[in-house]
Amino acid sequence: MKKNFFFLIALCAAIMAMPFLTSCNDDDDPTEKPEITAEYIYVLNSGNMNNNNATLSMYDVEKETVTRDIFEVQNGRRLGDTGQDMVIYGGKIYIAMYGESTVEVTDLEAKSIKQIKTEGQPRSFAVYGGKVYVTYFNGYVARIDTASLEIEAKVQVGRNPEQMAIASNKLYVANSGGLDYNTEAGYDKTVSVINLASFTEIKKIEVVINPSEMESDNRGNVYIISKGNYADVPNTLQKLNSETDEVSVMEGIDGTFFTTAGNILYSVYSQWGTDDIYYYSYDATGNTVLSDNFIGDIQISSPYQINYDADYEHLFITTSDWINDGDVYIFNKSIQFINKFEAGLNPIKVTGIKR
Repeated sequence: MKKNFFFLIALCAAIMAMPFLTSCNDDDDPTEKPEITAEYIYVLNSGNMNNNNATLSMYDVEKETVTRDIFEVQNGRRLGDTGQDMVIYGGKIYIAMYGESTVEVTDLEAKSIKQIKTEGQPRSFAVYGGKVYVTYFNGYVARIDTASLEIEAKVQVGRNPEQMAIASNKLYVANSGGLDYNTEAGYDKTVSVINLASFTEIKKIEVVINPSEMESDNRGNVYIISKGNYADVPNTLQKLNSETDEVSVMEGIDGTFFTTAGNILYSVYSQWGTDDIYYYSYDATGNTVLSDNFIGDIQISSPYQINYDADYEHLFITTSDWINDGDVYIFNKSIQFINKFEAGLNPIKVTGIKR
């Protein structure tokens, strides 16, 4: 949903016209609050647009049990419509709720602290220096003060901004232009560069059309996946040098979505319209593709997202068929498969917590 929002509107509409399917557990009791253990994993499930069915799953690592919607259990209400991103920072969980135009802020037990109303539909987060940055799909990046939980400033960027990355004291923003895919304007093809000290856009860098995914490694490189036009312009993985702001297309590796773990990039490539799926790993230190199947013999059906949690030191791959609840596959920092569990509908972001 998050990355292919503009392309999947028709698919979502078709799905919503079908009888809504969901899996459930008769033993679930939304009034019974689970004991929060020392180690657990949160999953933001985006749900389907306009269905008010985003959820927050919690997996107890020790007990190997799942609380299907810990947010509703803790707060007696639903998250709302279309979760987009989640980040844990400064002992708080920030959740971007696109359909609500709200950033939900909770403590580490998913108890709501504040709902921050936004002047646009929030998409993605980045964190740095005691601030949380969030893209608004109407063309802005906002800065949230983590002490007051107030939006203290915003800056205009390109059309329909998606993910962000921070490198060399700069904030990079992928401007997709996704909502203009069928207009004369077409997709955007720029990355905005924001000076973090002044919080102003200092320039735009041209990339392949429809940039969406973005992360940085520990060597100051910023990686960008442009989704193309789902026709004659395919997905393209690019590398941006934050010292020079020069961009190059990467060779021997591609991606539909990806994550970085220090100096290693993990990419899942599943081009629309094909059955071929590749799980690339790439060493940024040696500029070398390590593998096109880093998951080995593990079979993952319909991969949807990939996240690496640097604090928790685990990698997660989620699945989705847009109808049934998806799974989360857990790998340790050596990328050895540990376990999997069922989360919710369209699990879009995963993060872990140790106490």
